[in-house]
Amino acid sequence: MPIDDFAVRILRGGLKIRKSVSNPCVRDIGNISIQGRIVSKTVQFALFTNNRDAVWAAKQNLLKMSYPFAMLSMQVNRNAFRLEIGGCFKFSYSGYGISDMICRVLRIREENPESENIIIDAMEDIYSIANAVTEYAIPESHAIPVPDYTVDPLIYQKGKEAPFVITDDIACLLIGCRSGPYDLGFHIYMSIDDGNSYSLLKSVNNLVPFGKLVGTYPANTYTIDSEIGLTIDFVADVDNVETVTWPEVFSGNKNVALLGDEIISFQSITPVSGTQYKLEGIIRGRFGTAKQAHAVDEWFFIVPLSIETVEHAEIVPGVTRKFKLVPYNIKKSGNISEATAIDIAITGKTRTPYMPVDFNANDRSFAARYDTDIALTWSSRYRGKGAGIGIPGQVLADTDRDGLFEVEVWVGEVKKRTATAIDAATWTYTEAMNIADNGSLASAITFKLSNYRTDAGITYKSAQAEIICKKN
Repeated sequence: MPIDDFAVRILRGGLKIRKSVSNPCVRDIGNISIQGRIVSKTVQFALFTNNRDAVWAAKQNLLKMSYPFAMLSMQVNRNAFRLEIGGCFKFSYSGYGISDMICRVLRIREENPESENIIIDAMEDIYSIANAVTEYAIPESHAIPVPDYTVDPLIYQKGKEAPFVITDDIACLLIGCRSGPYDLGFHIYMSIDDGNSYSLLKSVNNLVPFGKLVGTYPANTYTIDSEIGLTIDFVADVDNVETVTWPEVFSGNKNVALLGDEIISFQSITPVSGTQYKLEGIIRGRFGTAKQAHAVDEWFFIVPLSIETVEHAEIVPGVTRKFKLVPYNIKKSGNISEATAIDIAITGKTRTPYMPVDFNANDRSFAARYDTDIALTWSSRYRGKGAGIGIPGQVLADTDRDGLFEVEVWVGEVKKRTATAIDAATWTYTEAMNIADNGSLASAITFKLSNYRTDAGITYKSAQAEIICKKN
């Protein structure tokens, strides 16, 4: 018979060939009842050439390692002098119901230097227990369940033209919330033929914390809202959001978020209940966006300034492009046919000048009055210098000024005059202009100021600053 099919043991008097039981998992009933659990251990055996032999040896080793052998320490008479360390003897004790338990001598010692009492330390031997294993446990797997790498399409996703704070060139911002626990990012596809075909642009990890607005959030809060705040019910990745300092909030480097189409910043985040968190210290209408009224369940995305944007030769002002976000994980990628298309109308936001600030009429920004001429002044804001605020009335160098200015003159609902190509931070609406436009001095005049610039034949215009000036 082939030796590979059997385990071979060398015993006294020759060889005994026994068939190996190919089951490496052995259960010791006594151990389980005492410990209440199974303790597993891996043991490697060298020089075995087949699995059957190794299984047999492992089973024998298991008995030695798992059985709770009894320890004995007893005083003996001179009849025990014949025992030696490593020798075996049978031990019986009716008080504990022990009969002929095989023990092996571990140590022989005298009780103390002045005593002739002999103490033997022994341990129950492996041969005292049954060598036949009569019950086997169903193997219990301790392996981690195989992850489900199925990729579901993104549900919560958004695309818009990137604001100037993220990029200096025309680009798109595409973000989404992970649809599964193993999502790592998504592939961005763009169509230039209204969705008939798509081309892969890049792969990004723009999976961001996402939630929904609890309740409503009105548009008429203070721009720096330190009183009302808002509550968000987070769907994913809230652990990535934390409270920051006010300097970090004002700088726009931390806790920047997209609520609907309004970009905000927030200072603190506090648990409310479950997945709901209260955000406070809100700065509204940031980076070229305006304050808006937000309804229940308005989508909320955290947008880190380090987020990747998408730039392409076909992303130019005046066109609308379709995008699809296809999520992926470490093993699989989603199906582009299941992705919902996102339409983005490109307007050239990053080339649009900032709205002028500190708009005054006759040196007043509120309740302005006039008798004759109305002198308008403002502070221009320009790129490359932190969107800084200039000095009222100071004309910036041509290399600093971001284009020219335009002033609209309104009386009631009628636009009376438009002054363009203003290359200074001041303009005067004279008494003569007022009479020419209105027949006499108007009781109240509204001025609307904007900054504009022309690039490659396209004019980009900022939002308008307004001021009302009334006749004394």
